[in-house]
Amino acid sequence: MDVHDEARSRFLRGMWAIVDEHGPPNGQTHQVGEAAQERLLAWGAAPEDLRAFARMVAFESLFAALHFLDDPGPGEPGWALVETSGGEPTGRLLQGLYEDLGPDR
Repeated sequence: MDVHDEARSRFLRGMWAIVDEHGPPNGQTHQVGEAAQERLLAWGAAPEDLRAFARMVAFESLFAALHFLDDPGPGEPGWALVETSGGEPTGRLLQGLYEDLGPDR
């Protein structure tokens, strides 16, 4: 595994750790989630409540992912979100995006 592949693997593991915070890993994220949604609707959950809950989980995941970009953890390699123009890096980094991400907009 070269350095590029190792960095990709570490980054994706960090992203999956964020997903796994919201439920046990099962290898069938969509199948299990869709089945859970069907059961909840059958039990009388309002679709707008499920959407509100899903939005909250999505927000928490996005916040965690943006924070992970800035601070992957002690001893781990870091990553940077770099602005581009015409496909070329401008040299400007986007950092601290999670600080500006409010739960309501």
